[in-house]
Amino acid sequence: MIQSLINGDVTYVVIFLFYSVISVAIILGLRAIKTTWKPDDIPNEKESGFGPTISVWQAASQFVGYLCPKLLLIAVPLIWGGRICLGQWNYWDAAVALGVVAVWPFQEWVFHVFLLHLKPFNIFGRTIEPIVCMTHRVHHQNPWNPKTGLAVPHIIAIYVLGLPIVWNLALPLPQAFTGVAISLTLILNYEWIHFLIHTSYKPRGWMYKRLWRNHRLHHFKNENYWYGVTMLTGDKVLRTDPANERTPRSNTCLTLGAEEQLGEFVDDSS
Repeated sequence: MIQSLINGDVTYVVIFLFYSVISVAIILGLRAIKTTWKPDDIPNEKESGFGPTISVWQAASQFVGYLCPKLLLIAVPLIWGGRICLGQWNYWDAAVALGVVAVWPFQEWVFHVFLLHLKPFNIFGRTIEPIVCMTHRVHHQNPWNPKTGLAVPHIIAIYVLGLPIVWNLALPLPQAFTGVAISLTLILNYEWIHFLIHTSYKPRGWMYKRLWRNHRLHHFKNENYWYGVTMLTGDKVLRTDPANERTPRSNTCLTLGAEEQLGEFVDDSS
């Protein structure tokens, strides 16, 4: 892509500029939609907890009703369809897929630790709080409501529309599409697993059960550990998966800083 821009490929430049303008318009449009929640917008459901047990299909029907999943459920098939149509498969596709999957658990860990748990900070007397930090704080305040854990739609749009540009900077178009397709698939999987964990659906299979328990411990035992959501390798390698019985209970899980006692929402016997 860079070489095409340097060489003055007019067609490519026009397509790139058109794509950029449309992408910015879509992101700004989604940004204007009321799709985030401030602390006062979500009633605290601590007393009622997660409510009656639901099936995975009931959880899925709730999931697809929100804008963030809808965007991903449209984007993922489209990008995979585009990749299949482009053809020209080679060993780089396998390398890209393996690389994205290998990096993902550490990406989850770093994003969770250094961005989602970032506290508000001051610059020239003005308090700055990125929207993803604010919404994550709301999520911790009411983990019984799964919608509070969904990504902000315009942030998802940045990924959906920005990743093709980023991948195409380094790779030919077909392999760039592979990178985008794998990345968006993992993002969709993250949103679904995270949403499901915060519903009243009871885990059955051992694979999901370990993810469920890990994330419930993060929310209801100690927010300074167990950062992985869909893959736990980051916690294992970076040593943030201590034994539950030896880990002190934090009194700031629900507030990420405010004083509030925790309830018992992790079944340690499971």
